[in-house]
Amino acid sequence: MSRSLKIYQRIAVAFVFATFFLLVAVLYLSISRATITITPTPKIVSIDADVKVVAAPSEAGELSGIVLNERLSASKIYVLPSEGASAVEAKASGTVTLINETNADQPLVATTRLLSEEGVLFRIDANTTVPANGQVDVIAHADKPGLSGEIGPTQFTIPGLPTSQQASIYAVSVEPMTGGVAYKRVLTEKDIADAVASLSETLLEQAKTLFAGKVDVSIFDGQTWFTEVMSQTSDQVVGAEASSFTATVTLGVTGVYYDLDAVTAYAQSELNAQVPDGYGVASADPSTMQLTVDDADPTTGTAMLSVYYEGVAVISEDSQVLDKDRFVGRSPNEVITLLKASDAIEDASVSFTPFWLQRVPNLADHIKIDIQSPEEE
Repeated sequence: MSRSLKIYQRIAVAFVFATFFLLVAVLYLSISRATITITPTPKIVSIDADVKVVAAPSEAGELSGIVLNERLSASKIYVLPSEGASAVEAKASGTVTLINETNADQPLVATTRLLSEEGVLFRIDANTTVPANGQVDVIAHADKPGLSGEIGPTQFTIPGLPTSQQASIYAVSVEPMTGGVAYKRVLTEKDIADAVASLSETLLEQAKTLFAGKVDVSIFDGQTWFTEVMSQTSDQVVGAEASSFTATVTLGVTGVYYDLDAVTAYAQSELNAQVPDGYGVASADPSTMQLTVDDADPTTGTAMLSVYYEGVAVISEDSQVLDKDRFVGRSPNEVITLLKASDAIEDASVSFTPFWLQRVPNLADHIKIDIQSPEEE
């Protein structure tokens, strides 16, 4: 073999090896990857935002809705608890419904007698008129004190009326009569406050029923109510000895109806805007949303709602802490040390492809940042 041929053979072999190593280098650069997994430190974020409910929204912060208002009144007898009280006989009482099935109004004076099917006599407390073909509720007390007046639901005749009318003008009760034995004790402010709260809740439920017939809840599926006690009275004063008392409450109820999804979306956008730089909202629970009525005007159909909403924010990939250029060429320990220096990161780990790599690739686009959500921790 000639000298020149050997030289060409050596050059060819060298070229083959150079090409091989070049291919290996290219392959290494193309498949080398690093995945940096971040366990973030959750951060609670919240907003208090105002939303205006209007019939026809035209500005930011306005949402479509309906504003309704009712003023309702009710009275109820409250029997005081027997604990710490002394027992005395009293006249049992309760609510009866006077029914008139004739075509003429029927006036009845206070103390009009009502005779139960059991033969127990009661008397109504106040003058009233039972409308023709109508009915009215009144309070009645037993004629005599004692347990004999504590009867169950029953029907009453009105002995004072002509016999011919007693079948068409009568009374019924749907609740038992109570109070035949009275336990007298000193009436407290708490007794009255509890009664007012109970009556207010009853009136609120009545208002909700009235409102429900005026609103299409398939459109306005969110509801918030505002109540105001317009007046409250008690027939007994604080400090008096009593076995029972009658509380009367007049309640103003404002109902605000709105699209719940629209309010939630608005609250979510406000929450996203409040997140600090370098963070993103990882989750937000709609059940945490609290709405209160700050102001309402049923005449104009507008209301101002205060919305509280909270969520969980975690570090986002656009944070400077997660700038990939910080990690190129570094060992796993160096990367983890850099990351855990931030309060936003609870833990971190580094994995490679192929697995035998010892350092993060020098190309930033070969680095993947994987931020776990709080639910994955």
